[in-house]
Order: sequence, then structure tokens, then C-alpha cells
Amino acid sequence: MRGPCAGWAALACSVWLGLGGVAASAEPRLPPEGHIGPEERALDEMLRAEVSLPPDERVARIDALLADPRWAAPAWQAMLAVEHCAVSQGASAAVLASLEARAGGSADPYLQAAALKCRQWVADHAGDPVDNYRYAREAWQLLARIQLPTLAFRIARDYADEATYAGALDEALTAVGRALEIARTAGDPLREADALTTLAMVQSDLGQHEDALRNSDRAFRLDPEISRSDDKLIARSSLQIAARQYDEASASLRRAMELAEREGDREAHLAARINLVDVYQKTHRVPQALQLSAEVVAEAERLGYEYLKAYAWVTRGFALAAAGQVPAGTEAFDRGRAWFEKGGQLGEVARALRDWARMMARAGRWEQAYRAAERADELRERTQREAREKNASFHAAVLESSRKDLDIERLRHQSQTAQLQLETERLNRRTTVVVAAAVLLSAASLLFVHLRTRRVNRQLRDANTALDYQSTHDPLTGAYNRRHFDRYFVRRQEAGGRVLLVLLDIDHFKAINDRHGHAGGDRALQETSRRLADCVRSEDCIVRWGGEEFLLVVDDPADAEAERALVLRLLEVLAGTPIEFGGVRKAVTASIGFASVELGAGFDLDRALADIDAMLYRAKAGGRHRAVGRFNGAGEPVVLLPPPAAVAGIAAA
Repeated sequence: MRGPCAGWAALACSVWLGLGGVAASAEPRLPPEGHIGPEERALDEMLRAEVSLPPDERVARIDALLADPRWAAPAWQAMLAVEHCAVSQGASAAVLASLEARAGGSADPYLQAAALKCRQWVADHAGDPVDNYRYAREAWQLLARIQLPTLAFRIARDYADEATYAGALDEALTAVGRALEIARTAGDPLREADALTTLAMVQSDLGQHEDALRNSDRAFRLDPEISRSDDKLIARSSLQIAARQYDEASASLRRAMELAEREGDREAHLAARINLVDVYQKTHRVPQALQLSAEVVAEAERLGYEYLKAYAWVTRGFALAAAGQVPAGTEAFDRGRAWFEKGGQLGEVARALRDWARMMARAGRWEQAYRAAERADELRERTQREAREKNASFHAAVLESSRKDLDIERLRHQSQTAQLQLETERLNRRTTVVVAAAVLLSAASLLFVHLRTRRVNRQLRDANTALDYQSTHDPLTGAYNRRHFDRYFVRRQEAGGRVLLVLLDIDHFKAINDRHGHAGGDRALQETSRRLADCVRSEDCIVRWGGEEFLLVVDDPADAEAERALVLRLLEVLAGTPIEFGGVRKAVTASIGFASVELGAGFDLDRALADIDAMLYRAKAGGRHRAVGRFNGAGEPVVLLPPPAAVAGIAAA
């Protein structure tokens, strides 16, 4: 026969006995920094044990813990309040009001953070997440004062999610890195798995699909028992779709739907079906996409989950457009997109618009495609600018795409080329007729046709030359773009040998833009590109990597001394002559990360660039206008400073 401490109550009872009776006003007994203490672990285990319960039961049990004097300390109240607000669907108004009343007259970071997280969840459940990113960021700013790893992890991981939705991927990387650090220090594999899943989603947005799937695999190894259907399986299906692994994505989604049905989780079941529409659409199964998209829209409207309604309408728009019903598809797509844009989830909007532009291009709707691509680019630039203004510490993680990301401009030029080719064919046919009737035509007519044909052929060659240049060069600086670099580096890696990779970032670029306007920023970028070209050979490659960053690939450097001389020359030449901004002359410096690498079949470019990126940030953190990197044959990074005379010249300017 079971005793009085049975079931869920048994866990609470054992906690009480194990702690020796925690006083009502007791503060947490904190273990060594970063570790989970016995009280915190007991409360966390109670909350985790309830995950499989229906939301109403979970809320009732959290309410009981909130009223329990053993958990009256602000830190415990904060943990419980955040869980209450996350679980309840629109029933947290009283908890939020109590938190705000207590936090308003208190400097306690736990109460302040909990109030911010509850505001975020209440807005989310109400379908109006416009301020969620701000709430999550303000809670993140309190993180240094939060000593409970479980709450600190939630703040960091949630901020990574909201920053991803907002398109601020640099901030998302910073936050997910902190979440991983918290979980690993605390020895918590389940939370480490959650953080790795979030990291994988950010990497997928950056196009790093192999790394994303690898981190998703690591998450499954850390937490092999799938306890929640809306957790890692649905996230993994999104990664697989992005990596074009559609069969694998279908398998993940069907498993997620089975779990959701077994658990009665309608929200997760609907989310999985929405992703399945995406699989059907990507694999050109138009009838299935049309039918399932209509079903998920109806179900989303019935259940009332606002964010899922928005996703459902977006997928419905793609299904209709793929079926040739473009006006109806546009209406459905815009209906879903409007919710994300209203909620400030600009990263989601930009991703949807890029896919929509591709859809419209395939449908021959060039103007609509171009408008969607322009809007996506505008939103990406906006989120990147806002992220820089908030002093994000992983600025280089946001890899800006070129304004011609979708080749819309290429399509326009291809159309012009096709027209010129048609005219050439018509003139060639006319020439044949003229030759056949030469006895009837004058020499002047023949000459006219000949000259006209030559002119059209010349226009055709010029159009092809312009098209090739525009598809491989950055329009502002004249440097190569990332599209050209991707093709170039595949060939260069196959050839083998050694190259020097140099990643360069203009110092204080935001201040230049703020003081001299975007025209001043453009002037700095153009002059930097010109000076870089003066420092390297014609066979070397200069790429505008994104924003104010440039990547140099210096082919076959002679030795470490030659590499040192080149890097120092870059520092000196870039800052040597002040740049004129509307009558004001100012020296512009740059920070550099570099590495001399051996190419070959086993060379990992992404890993090498990540290493160089980290050394660039060491240069920034060390005071800017310097270089940090590895020479040929060197193991440890070295720091290179510009010549003292150059530094004195900058100070004088």
C-alpha cells in the first residue's frame, strides 16, 4: 500500500524532507558558480515531471507551488512564474500583475527578469508578439545577475529564439553560445540538447546545413528519449527541408505526428502537418500540397494558435501559386506574412519573401519576384543595422547576402540577351533573302544590313559581358561577390597548394555612417576596395564578404615573411591616406584576421573561416587597427601592429 507521499506529491515531499524544511523567507543556498544546487534541482525536477500533463493540470500544480511558503523566495517565485506564463494559454494575467507589482518596487533581478519573460509569453499567447524581441533582450541584459542556472539558461535560450525570428542572427549566436556554456557547466545534458537544437536552427538560417544537421544529431545523442513531440523532431524536419533531405524530413514529421497524437498534443500535430505541406511543395506534389494546406488552414483557424495560423496561410499561398492560382496564392501568402511583419519577426518575413520571389520567378511573374526580393533585402539590411546599433558581439556571424541574391537582375539581362539573339536571327534570315535577291538590291542595301547585323552582334557581346560582370561583382565596390567566390574556391581547392586567407573589417564603420551618412559609408567601402586592389596581384581574389567586411585570397604566398609583409602593408595602406567625406578628411582603419592554409581534399573552408573570424574579433577586442592570425607553419596566432609612423599619422589626421 502506498504511503502519504505518493505520485507527484511524493516528489514534493521528498524534496521537503531532503532539504530539511526550507523556511518561507529563505534565499537559495547557492552552490559553486554555474552549478545547480539541491533546492533548485528539486524544483526543476518537479517542473520537468509535469511536462506530459495537460496544460490545465500543469498550471494548477504550478499555482500550488507558487502559494507554498517553501518556495516564497524571489528566485523560486521567478522560476515558477516564468513556467506558469509559458504553459498557460492566456491565463497568466494575475501572475504577471503580481510580478510587476513586486518587481516595480524591487531591484531584485529575478523578479525583474520573470516579469519580462511573462510579458513575452502573455503577448505570444495573445498573438501579438511585436515586443517579444525587446522583452527577451531586456531579460538577457539581466543575465549577469541571475545565479540560478535553470533560469539563466531559459533566458539565454529564449533570447536566441527571439533574435532568430527577428533576423538578428549575430545576437542569436551570442545567446545560444551562452546557453550552451550554462548547460555544460551545470552538467545538464537535456538543456545542452535544447541549446544545440537552437544552434542548429541558426546555422540553417546561415546556410550551414551540414553543421546544423551535425548539431541536431548531437542533440539526439544527448537526449535520445523524445519526451515532447514538438521538440527536436519538428526542428530537425525544418533542418532537413532546408538541406533538401525531403525523404528524411517526411520520416521525422510522421514520427512527430505519431507522438503528438499519442500525447494529445494538437499544437505539435498541426506544426508537423504544416511542415509536411512544405515538403510536398518542395517535391512538386501539387495536389497533396493543395489538399493538406487547405486542411491545416482550417485546423489552425479552429485551434486559434496565432503563429501557426500565420505559417498555415503562408504555406497555403505557396501551394496555390504552385498550382497556377497566383492571385489566390498571393492573397494567402500576404495574409500570413502580415502577422509576422506586425509582430516584428522580420527574419521570418525575409526568409518567406526570398522563397516567394523564387516562386514568382518560376511562374514568370518577374515584377512580383523582384518586389519580393527587394523587400526581403530591405528587411535583412534593417535587422542587420538594428543589430549593429545594439552592439552585438558576433557581428561577422550575419553573412549579408548580395542584393542579387535571387538572380532577378540576371533574369532581366537574360531576357534582354534573348531579345538580341532573336533580332540577330531575324537579321540573318533577312541577309539570306537579300543575297538570294542580290540582283534586285543595291550595294547600299546590302551594306546597311551587314552593318546592322554587326551592330546587333556587338550589342549581344556587350550584354553578355555586362551580365557576366554583374553576376560576379559587388555593384558598389567592384570587388567580387560571394557567388563568384563559391565557384572560384571550389576550383582553387581542387588545384591544391597554399593560400593566405585574410578577413578584414573596417573599424567604427557605424560611426562613419552616422556622421557622414550612407554616402560616406559607401565612399569608405569603395576606397577600401580600391586600396586592397593596389596591395595584391591580379591573380589574387578580393571579395566583398558582407557589410563592411572583405575577404582576400592571396594565392601561393612565398613564405611566412612574405605573408607578414603583406598583412602589415594592408594595415598601413588602408589607413595611410585620410579619406575625404564632404570636405572632412578622416583616416579609416581596419582590423584583420588571417591564416595561411594548405588546400586539399580534407580542407574545411567553413572551419577555417570560423577560426579567422574569431581572430578578427580578437583584433577588434585588442584595440582595433591590428591583425591577429597564423603564418605558414605557425601553430599559435600572432598579433601584428601597424608601424608606429602610420599610427602617428592616423592620430594627427
